[in-house]
Amino acid sequence: MSGHRYSLARDFRAGVDGARLEPRLDRTHGGDVDRWAQSAGIEAGEILDFSASINALGPPPSARKAFSKSYGEISRYPDSYGEKLKEALANHHGMKPTEVLVGNGSTQLIYLLCAALRPRAALIVGPAFSEYANALALASAEIRTLSLTADHKFQLSTERLMAALEKDCDILFLATPNSVTGRLIPRTDIEEIVHVALTKKSFVVVDEAFIDFVEAESVKTIVRQNPYMIVLRSLTKYYALPGLRLGYLFAEASRVAQLATYQEPWSVNAPALNVALACLKDASFTTKTERWLQEERNFLSERLTAIEGLHPFPSRANFLLVKIEKHVGHALQLRSFLLDRKILIRACDSFAGLSGDYFRIAVKRRKDNLQLLASLKEWTAPSIG
Repeated sequence: MSGHRYSLARDFRAGVDGARLEPRLDRTHGGDVDRWAQSAGIEAGEILDFSASINALGPPPSARKAFSKSYGEISRYPDSYGEKLKEALANHHGMKPTEVLVGNGSTQLIYLLCAALRPRAALIVGPAFSEYANALALASAEIRTLSLTADHKFQLSTERLMAALEKDCDILFLATPNSVTGRLIPRTDIEEIVHVALTKKSFVVVDEAFIDFVEAESVKTIVRQNPYMIVLRSLTKYYALPGLRLGYLFAEASRVAQLATYQEPWSVNAPALNVALACLKDASFTTKTERWLQEERNFLSERLTAIEGLHPFPSRANFLLVKIEKHVGHALQLRSFLLDRKILIRACDSFAGLSGDYFRIAVKRRKDNLQLLASLKEWTAPSIG
């Protein structure tokens, strides 16, 4: 009997090992400081990280206090579905609590909605966050990409998009501002897109992870008139909280209820819930961020433009996409050069539609930006000479 049991186990393993169980996923992201520090033989804390687009001002002081105070709550379970935070987010954005779903970062919500909606055919406007495609692949969806190009300054052509939507498409992913280029999609264009998608009963997922930096451009209120529209939001970028993993989405109330049935309880921990509540009350942080970003982004863009061989693109977010002229070098070469100087950038060769001629950098504080600029001048100098 025992031998028969082991025989069955061997047969089962043979069947599993011979099949391809997982799709190919792209898990290349900015902010992977530990891995790059290990490869360089240095401590993670020594790296000046420009690869992750996080608010350089850091978390608000109120968030730090809320996090420390939360220590007394870690022996208790958190609110199962973050009801207090949902209400606070609704009040902050002029929405209803029933139109909000909170999660363990917007990435969790991307996977959640793909599992819940089970799309067969998807369209992604690129360059884009790779987790859209990863989540769709795991949901067994067929994926097409509509890549925006530098020739058109990464501007979305609604004409091209409408033509792409004419083909089989259950769900569309797009971001505003784009998480690679920083370019906004005009509200009128999104209104046209979601209207057409509604007539086809196709879902439109608008990722507004960076919209807090230009909140007036948000399209969140459109979800009320369209049950096929979902708006993703993040507290990570603006409030500098990537370690806490906290995001949310807006959708029509019945759609939120549907998605919530697929979400496990206690997705958001107690410290994260308390920190988020504190952040939403801190109006002074918003004023400070707006003033700092406008000045520092302009400064960094102007100084980059002055370096021969580098061409930054206009951005409405807290980062810049930069193109390198071919005679100067390759982004992977630049990444290695900078890593030797304990600076990390995001090479963009992994993004669909971009080549090794592009890299992305966060806008940081003046001292850090000057350090990066000095190293970039050093790297480009041999090609100029």
